[in-house]
Amino acid sequence: MISTDHFAVQPPRSPHQPTPFKDRDELTAKDIVRFVRRSWRLCLLWMVVSLGVGGAYLVLSPGYYTAHATILLSTPPASQLGEAEADERVYVESQIQVIQSDEVVGRVVDHTGLAEDEEFVMDDSLRGRISSYVRSQLASLFGTEPPTVEPNIRHEAMVLVRRAFSVRQLGFSSAVEIGVTSFDPQFSAMLANAIAGGYIGNQRERRQAAREQETSDLHKRLAELREKAFVTDSLKELPSDPESAERARVLFREQQSAAEVYRSLYNALLQRTHSDFSASSLIPSARVITAAEPPRQRSWPPTTLMVALSVMAGGVAGVGHALIRQAMNHPLITVEDVHRSTGLDRIIGIPRIPRRRWNVVGPCVQALQLVYAKDAPELHRPLSRIATRMRGVQSRKGGFVIGVASPLGKSGSSTVAIHLARVIAATGQKTLLVDANWQKPSMDQPLLTAEPLRKLARAFATIPADQEGLEVLVLRPTGLISDLNASLSISAALQHLQREYSFIVVDFHSTDRTADLEAAMGVISEVLLVLKARRTFADHLEGILRIIPPEKLSAVILTRINRAQSFAMRRRTDQGKSTRTDLAREGFHP
Repeated sequence: MISTDHFAVQPPRSPHQPTPFKDRDELTAKDIVRFVRRSWRLCLLWMVVSLGVGGAYLVLSPGYYTAHATILLSTPPASQLGEAEADERVYVESQIQVIQSDEVVGRVVDHTGLAEDEEFVMDDSLRGRISSYVRSQLASLFGTEPPTVEPNIRHEAMVLVRRAFSVRQLGFSSAVEIGVTSFDPQFSAMLANAIAGGYIGNQRERRQAAREQETSDLHKRLAELREKAFVTDSLKELPSDPESAERARVLFREQQSAAEVYRSLYNALLQRTHSDFSASSLIPSARVITAAEPPRQRSWPPTTLMVALSVMAGGVAGVGHALIRQAMNHPLITVEDVHRSTGLDRIIGIPRIPRRRWNVVGPCVQALQLVYAKDAPELHRPLSRIATRMRGVQSRKGGFVIGVASPLGKSGSSTVAIHLARVIAATGQKTLLVDANWQKPSMDQPLLTAEPLRKLARAFATIPADQEGLEVLVLRPTGLISDLNASLSISAALQHLQREYSFIVVDFHSTDRTADLEAAMGVISEVLLVLKARRTFADHLEGILRIIPPEKLSAVILTRINRAQSFAMRRRTDQGKSTRTDLAREGFHP
């Protein structure tokens, strides 16, 4: 679980004074994996919250419905074969602009009667109400009256209709789609069909007007040709003079030829009036190929898009929150991190010990924790250094209480407590290990000694040690008990045991679960603080240091640190002469 030994002793500083933080090594893949493992719960929480907000928006927001009508346009003839595609694209774009023009929109407003519909024309939106209120307040503030402008109801209705619909070309074809969005699906379909019909009616009127103009022009031309083709007089008597008679015959023949020409033009123009080729045919006709139907599903807000956006927004918010927390609250990974965060000098780093290096010292009764029956020789050396520095070990006074605690659970405090008790018991001192983890379940209730209500029951057990064995006192409740009564019961038990034992090592609950450590601080002589690397943050350490007086803090143990960093730290420590001198001065001997 935890392992090896290196002590970081820095020059003396005032206790609990953090040093300036410096950037560590560059970002690696392991750092990213650790960040993801630490932050996935926070990201999941933000995603759940974002999904809840998105679901509330889907339920409470008004739905918009979009109806579509499709019009097929005739392709105009191309002047050249290579320009056919360009001409068709330009023509379709021009017709889209025609559909959105005031000519078509005004026709729709007039035929549907939207200008007379007060609910449609009246601006009842929040923006309109705020705008009118602000204008009225400004006018009253400056003592002026807002200018009264006669509203153009038809123009306002046209603006609203133009905002409600859109026109787009379907691919590269001559078909265009008209989409109308509204709160009412029936109104959306009605307005889409009205716009399509308005465009087709406008085209029909243009074609009819062109045909009428062409017909009028043809009639005028026919009348002119008719006068010229059928007004020639027949040849009368010739003059007596032969020369004059010949000129009369020539003139008559010219008139006959001109009349023939005018008659030919007249006949051709008359045939043209009955042919299909006319100026009106140059205006292509359009037809509705898909009429708009009332939509059954709303187009906005779309459920799939809202769910995707909610998940993305929650993920981004969660990652951002985790990054901010990472930037403001750095995890404690190395001994240097702990020193920079607190300014403490008595810090020991212990990397993880493989399972093969753990020894089972003997059977463990059911009332004890399983970790009490295991032993790791690699922990004895660093803990012996800590024990030799304690005032009670140096003075050998009785009733010395050592509290082992951690800010978070599963940090290895129970492992450190049992090994410290074994180290002290090996010196021949009468030592007791108190298992104060009263919230953990007891597997062997008959072993516990019944106590009155509002107190913890006690049970003594012995586990194998180097000499006669190590006594363990287990504190467990036999019924419901409050946190306050449990803390008072632990403090009372420690005061009573001080008269019987020279050293008492107390294995406390983590401070995030109970206040037992703070309640027993008057009885405790020194505290050994256990932190777990990469899981404990600076604010966790700062919170537990508030309840521990600086003079009672014996040392800080950082468990599960990187073994490579531990070896590098130990090598630097062994090579530094000043560090060895400080260790000897402080009483730490190999």
